[in-house]
Amino acid sequence: MSEQIHLKSGWRLVAPGLALAITLAGCATRSSPSTAPTIPVDPADFETQLTEYVQVQEALAADDFAATRTELEEFARVTDAATQALALVALEAGDIVAMRADFKPLSESLVSQELPQGFARAYCPMYDNGSSWIQRDGPVRNPYYGAAMLTCGVVDAAAGAHMDHGPQHGGTVFMAPDSFHHIEGTYPEAGVFRLYATDNYREPVDVSGWTGRAVTQEDYDADTDEFIEVAAFDLIPSPDGAYLEALIPDGAIPAEVAAKVFFEPNFPAERFDFIFAELTAELAADAAPTSGAVTLDAPETIPLSQRILPDIPEQAGEIAAEIATRDQQIQDMIGRGAFTEIFIPALQAKELALALQRNEQPLADTDRDQVRIAVRHLVRAAYLLDWYGDLGNKNDVDSAYSVFGDAVGTISQVYGLPGGP
Repeated sequence: MSEQIHLKSGWRLVAPGLALAITLAGCATRSSPSTAPTIPVDPADFETQLTEYVQVQEALAADDFAATRTELEEFARVTDAATQALALVALEAGDIVAMRADFKPLSESLVSQELPQGFARAYCPMYDNGSSWIQRDGPVRNPYYGAAMLTCGVVDAAAGAHMDHGPQHGGTVFMAPDSFHHIEGTYPEAGVFRLYATDNYREPVDVSGWTGRAVTQEDYDADTDEFIEVAAFDLIPSPDGAYLEALIPDGAIPAEVAAKVFFEPNFPAERFDFIFAELTAELAADAAPTSGAVTLDAPETIPLSQRILPDIPEQAGEIAAEIATRDQQIQDMIGRGAFTEIFIPALQAKELALALQRNEQPLADTDRDQVRIAVRHLVRAAYLLDWYGDLGNKNDVDSAYSVFGDAVGTISQVYGLPGGP
């Protein structure tokens, strides 16, 4: 089986108000530092040190300043002298905002080392121009933002984790925003929607404690800028916890189902949009799972980022035409719900757009400025299409494509291609 090509942008959007609040919090004045204890150095093995470090990380993610101080003291007792010095700096913090700032250099001293089984590196692109940490291999638990943005970031696969995103039941697979759970939707018979979950190792997840709804119709409320559910059906766990199931009266093919799933109580629902052009054929028990994504025939020794690079024409008009071709491909994929395939034409269009901007063929000043602005919007939207396509949220995909499509329209107009605004 050829290697699957799978890229992630690894960043999420934040509401402007929240972003402002976070920025202000990041600039907050520290309180008077408390006195850090004097702790003898008695280094344990690295796995024991990581176990204690993760207790600190989880306390920060839980917004528990007192617990974080306690866990930091325990970590400082078992680590080496150099790392203990960083831990003692964090212990001098007078509040959790300052402690999170000091947690960053402590974490960066550890993330470059080889991790034992069960631990994984994680990265948040938003905190302090990008910050890493180590956590247990599992859903993202961001120690820098806590409950404000608990799942902001990406987790590298830990040792032993599988990197495939193929279906195990013949359905469509999306990656959950927590960068750990794989969500597969199936439509085995008319009116029956099932949702399966696997973990980072592609092992089945017991969904008995999950809840949610299968939404088949929504209306957009322009006043509130929200979608109002018109037809929704409860997702009920199967007796063995193998899947969630919703029975949809008068279900037909083709079918569009938005699964809104609560992984944990008191957390917002995650949305996954499925489009079924036909009934799902369950994979045979002995069948090998397919990759479930677009693949390219190329030597596996070539990095994935290089394998998707498009050929760049010499003439600017031809480059613009190639961008328009990728735009048509993306529109087709969105129409048939192939969200996980979007990343290839989106990122190829991004490379073509950057090449178009570098092209020295003359343009009028006004046209050149329009192209520069369009390229800037297209590049950002391409990354969003990659990210949202992987998550399977159609509303977000549509929003990102609106920006992408407008940018392509401007480029097409400047270069006299069909489809310009």
